[in-house]
Amino acid sequence: MKKLCVLLPLLLYVFACLGQTQKWAVGFEVGEPIAVSLRKYGDRNGLDISFGTYLGMFKKKDNYKVSNDDLGGVGVMVNVTYLWYVPMFNERMIAYAGPGVQVNSRRYYPDRNVRSVYTTNISTGPSAIAGLEFFFAQKPTSFFVEGGGYLEFIPKFFYFNPNLSIGLRHNF
Repeated sequence: MKKLCVLLPLLLYVFACLGQTQKWAVGFEVGEPIAVSLRKYGDRNGLDISFGTYLGMFKKKDNYKVSNDDLGGVGVMVNVTYLWYVPMFNERMIAYAGPGVQVNSRRYYPDRNVRSVYTTNISTGPSAIAGLEFFFAQKPTSFFVEGGGYLEFIPKFFYFNPNLSIGLRHNF
């Protein structure tokens, strides 16, 4: 986790340097999931890559797999989504939606007092999001609200986790 905290700002800095002549955005979202996202805008489409974690806000924590720790098997996720968007109100707002794929890594502790004994579960499946993004006048910042879901195929077939989050992006 310490390596991630050091590596993530460095990666964001590198992406910012590479994306200065193109339409990019980097942002932070809270809700379900809590994530950092990188977005590349095209003419009427885009690619969104999110890296974060789930808190289990919309599901019981023991709903997925029994875990005796306080987090209930909550882990990290990476989501890649292809988006189509429609500009509205003189391009001050866009509506977007698209399909994607998500990969999760969850760690389960059978005994909360013994942190050296755990199992790790890698899961994957399709995802989809839809949202609205509002651009502030004369500023590179945008505010967004999005919702969707993730349908796990491996290892728990048809396990559904709803998503709903809000956030801010810096566009460059």
